[in-house]
Amino acid sequence: MISGRKRNSSVFLRYALSYTFVVLILFSGITVMLLNQTERQVRDNIVDTQINRLTRIAIQHEGYISSMLNTAEEIGSSPFIESFSYDREPWKAYDLQRQLVPYTATSAFCDQVFLHFTGDEHLYSSASSMTLSLFTDLMKYENVSPEELARLIRTADRLTFLPAQRVTSDLVDGSDPRMVTFILPLGNKPGTGKGNMLFLIKEQTYLSMFTDAIDGDINTYIRSGSGNLACMEDLPVDLSAAPAEIPDGGKYTSFRAGGEEYLLVSLGRRSWDMSYTAVLRMADVNSRIRGSLSHTLIILLILTAVCLLVALWIARRHAKPIQAISGLFADSADAPKEDELQRISTGIRQLTRHNSELISRLDRAVPMQRHEFVFRFTRGKLPSREEAVAAARSLGLEIGRRYYAVILTGIPEETDQPFELNRPPFSDLPGISGAGVELVAIRGILYIAFSDRAEELPALAELLRSEGRGTGGRCVTAISAVHSDFSEAPTAYLEAAAAYDNRFVRGDQAVLAYDDISSNIADVLPQAKTLTNSISQALMLGNRDLLEDRITDLLRFLKNTSMSPFAFRMIYNNVIDTLTRAQAETLSSGRDARDIYDIFSLSSCQSVDDLDALLRRLCETLLTDARREDEAASPEEEGDIISQVSRYMDEHYSDPEISMAAIAESFDLSTTRLSLSFKEKTGMTPLEYLTLLRCEHAKSLLEQTDLSIRDIGIRVGYYDSGSFIRRFKQITGTTPLQYRREKTAPDSPEEKPE
Repeated sequence: MISGRKRNSSVFLRYALSYTFVVLILFSGITVMLLNQTERQVRDNIVDTQINRLTRIAIQHEGYISSMLNTAEEIGSSPFIESFSYDREPWKAYDLQRQLVPYTATSAFCDQVFLHFTGDEHLYSSASSMTLSLFTDLMKYENVSPEELARLIRTADRLTFLPAQRVTSDLVDGSDPRMVTFILPLGNKPGTGKGNMLFLIKEQTYLSMFTDAIDGDINTYIRSGSGNLACMEDLPVDLSAAPAEIPDGGKYTSFRAGGEEYLLVSLGRRSWDMSYTAVLRMADVNSRIRGSLSHTLIILLILTAVCLLVALWIARRHAKPIQAISGLFADSADAPKEDELQRISTGIRQLTRHNSELISRLDRAVPMQRHEFVFRFTRGKLPSREEAVAAARSLGLEIGRRYYAVILTGIPEETDQPFELNRPPFSDLPGISGAGVELVAIRGILYIAFSDRAEELPALAELLRSEGRGTGGRCVTAISAVHSDFSEAPTAYLEAAAAYDNRFVRGDQAVLAYDDISSNIADVLPQAKTLTNSISQALMLGNRDLLEDRITDLLRFLKNTSMSPFAFRMIYNNVIDTLTRAQAETLSSGRDARDIYDIFSLSSCQSVDDLDALLRRLCETLLTDARREDEAASPEEEGDIISQVSRYMDEHYSDPEISMAAIAESFDLSTTRLSLSFKEKTGMTPLEYLTLLRCEHAKSLLEQTDLSIRDIGIRVGYYDSGSFIRRFKQITGTTPLQYRREKTAPDSPEEKPE
């Protein structure tokens, strides 16, 4: 017991340390990545927040400036406001004051608006008129002298502003307010010299723009050139230490001022050469980054702890079966008892030696397994290339090549020595691989050969024929067309078999190739395809009587049509394959379509009667499976709305006014939903189903009555005989008149459509 616990602890410790190391390495990498990403994301969020805030301020401020420019332009362009001299026409000052009232009253941005005409020494507002010298004496600017102010008012020919500063005057509301002053020329063409407008804006208006719901200490600036137009400062920062432009056209940069580091975020230069800037303390930014990093670290630590616990649990689970497996092997002197892994390794080597005889027996059984592989491949049991290559590789065959073909070669009648099936011809030609199986029924050998070059496969067939003839007898050799899709293996076999059947016409003077066969299949295949589709449609409807009639039509066509054996074989293979593919969804659960028929059962069909039995047996199986599905369906499925729709069309197919839109509305469905659901359940759209119903009833009327084509079309729901004829030919492949002639006696009178 003590020894067992030591061994268990040793194995568990190995697993635990390994898993713990992997978890720690993994989470270390994840931690570094997440911390870097979190730091970058938090900084970007802060910058984006300030960029959005500055953009809002810029848009609002530029809107105010545009409003002032518009006011100056409107006044300068107004035909009712003309320049005058107060000394010569003092009465016009009163009219001008009244005209300035609307501009002053509607301006929520400006505190005062004054107008000055060139050549006049007066200023006018909506409330008063005064001389320019009196105005400059009354307005005490902190940083601008009266003379400089007067000069700017007289001479400014473009947008000019005075940054925020204290203005002391009785003309301005409040005590010692700080003001921003804009001087704009009149008119829409700067420099016309008509005059200027003076806009006085309280700094408090700017502060209201800067104020928002963002907490924290932030300095906000509207700058023009190197000076500040307006600002709101929460931090004692000397902005002269900040860079004039952000490098590389970025959004933010950092700088140091007064021994502390700051983050500067700017929109850059915008309209009227103004920039909008925000300054934050870098310590505040780093504090927010550290908060986010701490949350991320806590989550990572919790996840690491959970993963370590899971790793220890997995290590214990893995250690237990190792001890159990070790106990199955007897003690060995070659390995220490406390080392389970070494003990298991020694036991496996012993088992390998003990199983050598069994392996040898399995190797001797490989030829039989290769025979089985050939049968499975040609029956289509290995349609997936990956599945087939894996199955062949387990038998020592390398078939992962681009092309393949099926070769049938007869065993010469003059010799009783069969060919060696899995030898040579494949090693005689480099780049070719494959296997063969003997077909006792035809006294021949079936080969499947694989190659990366298509032209090498016919060369292999010629080699097989030459070797067979070398025995002194006749050797018929046939080859299919060259294929690349493994799912076409049954077709390849049928092609080789069809070419082999052609030996009675061409003899054995050359390899019988499928591509060289001449037949009349191109003439009869369209009609056979039409009949095949009618059988498939009858199966979809579940109508046994109609199905019997359609099978009888097909067999009558095959009996009465002159065709080669090859054409007959290809047609009935196409019929069976089409029906099985079209009705694959109605097969019982777990049943493979190839269990109902395969290429070898088709090969046994030598006459139409043989095909009749096979075809009816297949259709009966399909109908039985469909009925079982219906019986197993729940009551809700039996009475579902799609079944009601099909029954409705069965009863009203002859109504020319029936439409998909009306049916969909009757059952509270959209037309698109009705079409999709109907096709999902029945395999065809509602319109296709209705057309099929009408054509089947038209067939009965054509066979059993003497009604004209037009009358029959009206009875099955067509006003226009042309539409009826087109639809009928689309479904059956023939016109109604041709169909009636085929179904009536040769001496019956012909009928022309009315």
